[in-house]
Amino acid sequence: MTPTRLQLQRWQALTSEQQQSVLALHIPPEQIEFAGTMAQAVAVGEGASPDEVAGLAVLQADVPVGFVVLCRGSRLPEWAPTGAVALRAMRIDSREQGKGHGKHALALVETWLGEHWPVCPLLALCVDDQNLAARRAYEVAGFTEYTEPKAGRIGLVRYLAKPLKVAARS
Repeated sequence: MTPTRLQLQRWQALTSEQQQSVLALHIPPEQIEFAGTMAQAVAVGEGASPDEVAGLAVLQADVPVGFVVLCRGSRLPEWAPTGAVALRAMRIDSREQGKGHGKHALALVETWLGEHWPVCPLLALCVDDQNLAARRAYEVAGFTEYTEPKAGRIGLVRYLAKPLKVAARS
């Protein structure tokens, strides 16, 4: 059986029902410890310029199964290389994990960046050293460490990045 294709949709373009579904995504306590709550992820983009922050719902048949937050420009976190896009949050509902949605969502993020922020050469993220599942997923997706790990809030934090194809300017 072929899984339903996923798509990304900006937070602002979601229906009220879809927004409520995003906020209700089930994130296990051990993942909240690493990455925060859904409300915190959504709040990153509220009031921010859509040119600098994109909150993107991961939809399967128009139903949210995850959420991604991308930041650049003045909203780029201090740990990210200049000119990069930072993947600030990536959440997949716990009931949907293990189905390849995270891997597919990462590929969709790269496509989205090529279409909407095509001048960004690098996608960067940070991940807690103890978050082994996320670290493996990012490694499989082609991310590599770009600097030494540093002490974080709950242990070592690793800093990963992946080069992006930059669209040719016309």
